[in-house]
Amino acid sequence: MEKYQRNNQFKKSWDDKPKKEWKPRPAMPPNCRYYVEVRAGEDPIRAYRKIKKKMKDDKFIEEFKERQYYRKPSEIKQEKMKKRRLVIKRATQAAEEERSMAGTRKRF
Repeated sequence: MEKYQRNNQFKKSWDDKPKKEWKPRPAMPPNCRYYVEVRAGEDPIRAYRKIKKKMKDDKFIEEFKERQYYRKPSEIKQEKMKKRRLVIKRATQAAEEERSMAGTRKRF
């Protein structure tokens, strides 16, 4: 019995944490993914920039343009392979340039 009592003394109760004050959220329009609150005295253009940045980070417009037309899965696969080949080609070219430049000295 003693060891159970001993372990219980280290447990924290839920009442130890300070409680946060409840604040009502501003009402968001239905079906709205992006929302920025413009407070009194703030610049509305700044809020527009914030929304634009959120949309850009989320890649919303790119996805919208991409889904405008149907593309076959094989087409998507081929494009990914092309991008991979291009990246590999550029990396090998850069590595070859570094190797060739390492042996030569620039003379002025």
